[in-house]
Amino acid sequence: MLRYNTGTDKKAFVKFKNDFDAVIFNATIVAYSGAAVADLVSVHKNQYIIDPQTHILQHSVHAIMSKKSRNGQPCIKKSVQKYLEQLPPRIQNIISNERRPLSVAEMRDVIDDLTQSIYEFETKYVDRFIEKKEYSKYLKYINAGPAPRVVIAPYFMLKKEMSDRERSEVFHLNKLYMQRFLEIHRENGENCPAAAQLVMDKEVLTDEKLLERICESYREENFEYFFIWINDFSSWDCSREEKQCFCELLSTLNEIGKKPVMSYGGYDSIFLCNKEIKPRLYGAAQSVGYGETRTITPVGGGLPVNKYYFRPLHKRMRFDEALNILIDTGYFDPEKGNDEHAADYYRNICDCEQCHEVIQNDINNFNTYNESVPYIVKARFGNITRNRPTQEAALVAAFHFLFSKQKEWQDVEKYRLSELRDMLIADYETFGTEHQRANIKEWCEIFAG
Repeated sequence: MLRYNTGTDKKAFVKFKNDFDAVIFNATIVAYSGAAVADLVSVHKNQYIIDPQTHILQHSVHAIMSKKSRNGQPCIKKSVQKYLEQLPPRIQNIISNERRPLSVAEMRDVIDDLTQSIYEFETKYVDRFIEKKEYSKYLKYINAGPAPRVVIAPYFMLKKEMSDRERSEVFHLNKLYMQRFLEIHRENGENCPAAAQLVMDKEVLTDEKLLERICESYREENFEYFFIWINDFSSWDCSREEKQCFCELLSTLNEIGKKPVMSYGGYDSIFLCNKEIKPRLYGAAQSVGYGETRTITPVGGGLPVNKYYFRPLHKRMRFDEALNILIDTGYFDPEKGNDEHAADYYRNICDCEQCHEVIQNDINNFNTYNESVPYIVKARFGNITRNRPTQEAALVAAFHFLFSKQKEWQDVEKYRLSELRDMLIADYETFGTEHQRANIKEWCEIFAG
């Protein structure tokens, strides 16, 4: 799956639309850009998923605010406000006017109304905009209009600062919302699979009651997919205990008949979709602009960061970090010609279509990935000048990233688990640091031993 975050993702989205199963949007983006989303799913990809983002309702209002451009005064982000307008008026009043999150009791009181409005938003909101388009009659005539690939039940986040009682309450709430959501889904003909979503701080992974509560809340419920969003989490870059707990989480979900999917995932998640792996995943979503992990708060906003995807390490990194690896491993050694270095790059680093277009026969053209322009950030004590990638650099980096994802998915389908593991370890032996090598070996021992 591809996560669509900003309008600048569109060129990459269109080019690679046949390489992913569905596009996933955050609800705030759909609410704010309904007409653009309708065009996108009607013309380019008719299978879509909307993340309902109901965790918004339990955060401090500061997590959903920005500053007005004209006077610097804080206000609720336009995309969030637009989404709140699609929810029951009582909820909108609490957040927009009283400027506070919902209490657990209030969340329980609005189960019926909120679940109904979320279901209608996921299944009908985009259609309202399609009906206004000239092409809507044609779509109806050929019976080929866009439709949800999966619908996701409302959910609330498990936070690291919560007490055991508070976490228990959140699980109970999520169960009640799931049950009501499934009732509505059945009443509407169950035209696509349903899913739960587990959203949590990574510190919650080590909660000794987590797996027991997941089983209690979801084992008996009839739905197929289980989306997972762990705050700023990569199973490569965490402690051994967290790796083991994540492995046990996937094993538990597999055992109770739910198919886990990473809402934001890197190559670690793609690797875990290999059919030989026991604690396996059944999908992962990648984001062009924001990368393969993302923090849960603040909600929306921020500039996507342009980074170069270093395929042997399967990581996005700053351009200077990638350049230093290439320098340290001899790719700019003056004893060889630039055309020879380019050939080595294609053989050992990346031979994707985008890299051939950028580098051609001269390794020095690698710097195209780093082209930037200055911009000014207003700070408390004055203006600060920073650099951001040019539109061209951002686009070629995005294309290179998605060509890399394309190749990774193909490899996971093509190679046996033992071959994938050996290739991963070998690449880290060549290009990784000592710490990274140890980390990857530890990960392979736990997940692919």
